[in-house]
Amino acid sequence: MDLITIKTFNFPSEVAVAQSFLEMEGITVYLKNNIASQLSYSIGDIDMQVSDEDYEKAKKALIDGGFAQPEDFY
Repeated sequence: MDLITIKTFNFPSEVAVAQSFLEMEGITVYLKNNIASQLSYSIGDIDMQVSDEDYEKAKKALIDGGFAQPEDFY
């Protein structure tokens, strides 16, 4: 299984709602740099990742849920 970064967040507080929304849709979410960002905002952004199999479903869910716009995805 390969992971794809589907969205990047600046702050840990932004991640929780989008993560919960995707998980309610049956999509497993992985967070890269989440713990480091909670410890120090200077570490970097939090990457929300999904499996390559869930990418299209997650993209649609983020758009439908208002967490992203279609133009956010190339």
